[in-house]
Amino acid sequence: MNRKEFLKKTALAGSAIGFLSSSGFSSRTGRSSEKKLNAYYFRAHMYTLVPRHVREDLKWMADVGTNIVSVAVLEQDFFAAVENIEIICNEASKLGMDVWAVPSRWGGLVAGAPKVPSLFTTLNQDTWKKNRDGSYASSSVSGRISSIFHPATAEFMQESGKKLFKTWDFKGLIWDEPKSLTRDYHELAVKKLGVNASLEQYIDENVEFYSNINKHIKADFPNKQIAMFIYANKDNMTVNKCATISDMDAYGCDGRPWSPEDGGKQESEGKVLLGGVGQRFIDAARENNKKSLWLIENHNMADADIPILEKRMREVVQSNADHLIYYYYPRNLSQPDKIMDIIKQNLMRY
Repeated sequence: MNRKEFLKKTALAGSAIGFLSSSGFSSRTGRSSEKKLNAYYFRAHMYTLVPRHVREDLKWMADVGTNIVSVAVLEQDFFAAVENIEIICNEASKLGMDVWAVPSRWGGLVAGAPKVPSLFTTLNQDTWKKNRDGSYASSSVSGRISSIFHPATAEFMQESGKKLFKTWDFKGLIWDEPKSLTRDYHELAVKKLGVNASLEQYIDENVEFYSNINKHIKADFPNKQIAMFIYANKDNMTVNKCATISDMDAYGCDGRPWSPEDGGKQESEGKVLLGGVGQRFIDAARENNKKSLWLIENHNMADADIPILEKRMREVVQSNADHLIYYYYPRNLSQPDKIMDIIKQNLMRY
């Protein structure tokens, strides 16, 4: 028996003992079966992986009623981290939790972790997105971005999405903060839209791009779930247009777990969940027959903002979002235990 077969048999045995619900929903909290609590479990075992540490982490998540564990998947993970991700999937299964994938930095088009350039984009200069002046567009944290107007980009995203489900026992995937929701002056973009196209035209192209990717993935994997979230502070046009992306099961936003008037350190101005900002996404999702989704940005949080977190977290978990995501012990926290304790006490109410 090879290692891959052994891991699968171990998962099946464990799931027979520890499986809580065939739908992947924990019964501990008694929450509605329509609600999902999702832990972003990012790069904790990117290279070194100690199984008992994975088990300890996953038990913490299960104890607060987590249904889904989401792991970041780089392009390189398809050949460099297969067993690492398999172990996480198998251990999560023993606790009755599903595992979802978060495609990370693919084509420079999505976020996820870590902040690195895309291998595909690096090797395919002809796909690079351009600014109006002809210079190449770049992200300040991960470099070049591939244009959605280039057919090679679409093919790469479609085939990589399918490969996720062929390689691991993922139940779904999340398109995390698409970076293509801006103007694009690649030659093929200009050929199609001209140089004076409106932002709305570019958003329409994104709707078509992601709808086609989702369609191709679901053609082979019809029972897998696909979700997307964008910046909470996006304009209403973008919010409502992106909600129409087809073959997508859940849609929403990410932001700080408080209101605009609370201030605090925000990833970008107005990128918050409360005060009506996140509700726009809940409404847009439901108008398009999708589940709504919020991601709580509890990473990169300043100590001075901990009182705001304490004040507002209850309101966040009492929201009518169908799918709530939190970061499990994320990056850039000087008091991670204190912040995660606040998160934990509130998640128990979701």
